[in-house]
Amino acid sequence: MKLKKVLFAMLVVASSNCFAQSNKDVKDVKYRRSSLHTILIESDNFPKKESVIKSYNAAPFPEKYDNHSIGEKSFDPKKYGATKELSDDEMAVVVAKYLKDNKVGNKLVAKWFDRKANGFFDIDLISQRGLISASFTDIKTAEASAEGKALLQTAGLDLINNTFVVVSKMKFYENEPVARAAREAAVLAAGKLGMAVLRDKAMDVANKGYEKAKEGYSVWTTSYLYKLKWDDTTSNTFYQDLWIDASTEGNVAEKKANFDKSDLFQLEFIGSENSTSLVTFSLSEKRTEAQIINLAVTRNVDNVYAKLQKKYDVFKTKVPLFTGNPLTAKIGMKEGLEGGEKFEVLEANMDPKTGIIEYKKKGTIKVDKNLIWDNRYNAGLPITDETGAEIKNPLNGTTFEGGSKFYPGMLIRQVN
Repeated sequence: MKLKKVLFAMLVVASSNCFAQSNKDVKDVKYRRSSLHTILIESDNFPKKESVIKSYNAAPFPEKYDNHSIGEKSFDPKKYGATKELSDDEMAVVVAKYLKDNKVGNKLVAKWFDRKANGFFDIDLISQRGLISASFTDIKTAEASAEGKALLQTAGLDLINNTFVVVSKMKFYENEPVARAAREAAVLAAGKLGMAVLRDKAMDVANKGYEKAKEGYSVWTTSYLYKLKWDDTTSNTFYQDLWIDASTEGNVAEKKANFDKSDLFQLEFIGSENSTSLVTFSLSEKRTEAQIINLAVTRNVDNVYAKLQKKYDVFKTKVPLFTGNPLTAKIGMKEGLEGGEKFEVLEANMDPKTGIIEYKKKGTIKVDKNLIWDNRYNAGLPITDETGAEIKNPLNGTTFEGGSKFYPGMLIRQVN
């Protein structure tokens, strides 16, 4: 397609942005699924390092985001200046160097515009995600406008500014050495007790504690959140100086090379979060080592994503209500819900004159602490608590309290 068509699409979306942001009660509420690329920082400290990396790569992708993977899923920090164990702040510097040296921003943009081997771009992926991202209510409302469907397609351009990269550093330890050290300390203390019956009881407690704590793994994860910077300057420069398609005039090879070398596409550091989890063998079923590693890696990464979403508004997701009576949505413990969290309820509205869709706040609902869906990853195994005891939870969604006027397809967004 010609560049002027792309620029026209950008103007349509820009007007949509201004219209939605003029509503002081609901800011940035357009339902646009954010896109995500994930990377693992490799570490020599992993026991079973290859199994950990394999589990990380095979873990289910966070379903609230569009998968914007650009290939490489892990990197060795030693290649970017990490010659020793680094603090979180020091590792953030290494991560920034990796992202810059590997032109990760350029690769994210190239995927958005389906860049071909000859350097040509198109907006097919953006159009597809513009439609996929729209809720059922969006689609139905758009049918009332002659330009509605086209608007939904071009609105995909608004998705680019919600492109994220999460880089995770994991420390993965076997529990047995720690449990053994604790038992030895307890036995030593028990040996100093005067009465034999007290010594025997203390040693029995130490041995039972060791047996309970020795199996499984403990995982420490730090994740660094970055956002692709896509402002007016970036987009205008891209379309003006770097865009190539069949209608491009001039030296196409030079423009292609300029895109590859460009430092235009930057990743903004948003912040970081930490998560720690303990995964033990099930009391009712003996898990294999591979199953333990899968469970530990996936659950811990889910935990840190949930923390990032709670802490940083820009990374929060919006999800549709699944049912209206009772009020339910397909989120749960994996997203960090514990009960009592508040969510705004948003309804789609289209201006009949412009065809522009905006979302208006229609109320607030609260998570029912007694009806939270346990949707944490378990690899087909029984769901267990941190002690290994099996949890029976037949729910397939989380229930909310707060009214009967809401209906399926309305969006909800967590508020602080």
